[in-house]
Amino acid sequence: MNKEMTVRIICSALLIAVFLLYPWLNKRAANAHIIKLWIDDWIPLVPIFSIPYILYIPFLAITLGYFVFFTELYQAISISFIFCIGVASIIYFFYQTTVPRPEITGTDVFSKMVLYIYSKDHPYNCFPSLHTALSVLSFLYWIQVFPNLKWSMGAFVLSILISTVTLKQHYIPDVISGILLAIASLYVANFIVGSRMF
Repeated sequence: MNKEMTVRIICSALLIAVFLLYPWLNKRAANAHIIKLWIDDWIPLVPIFSIPYILYIPFLAITLGYFVFFTELYQAISISFIFCIGVASIIYFFYQTTVPRPEITGTDVFSKMVLYIYSKDHPYNCFPSLHTALSVLSFLYWIQVFPNLKWSMGAFVLSILISTVTLKQHYIPDVISGILLAIASLYVANFIVGSRMF
């Protein structure tokens, strides 16, 4: 095994380790805060958006698998993801947030998907939204390598962002902070690695 492959494997192991912070921190806190705007109360629950919300997971898996093992951007994307999740985890630890969930009364397949999401993901770790941050970060890397995907992938990532608020998993401030965190993470990685993305 050559040195470069060893580094790629180490990057992969570090990413897996940092992802484990999320479930560890995603738990009830006595003083969990609610950060929302008045418009958040007007956003309806739209169960069909459970599809892009769930597709976020394979999207991240494909993104990291491709960039860590098949591109020269493996160090940059690893640093940016680790920084992104690390900053979010620090915020979750010291300033836990929550989003109260609505009662799901529908019996259609999409409503059942929402119930499944709720059963697997506790209503904490909301600000900033990692669903948003990591999706935007992935998008920024993809369009560097495949600029022709900008519009189609942009639409897909936008649907993920919309899903976070229409499934009542996040509020708008969570999404905005997630976007800002993604951009900051990209530039931190660029500074450390010395690349010139964007």
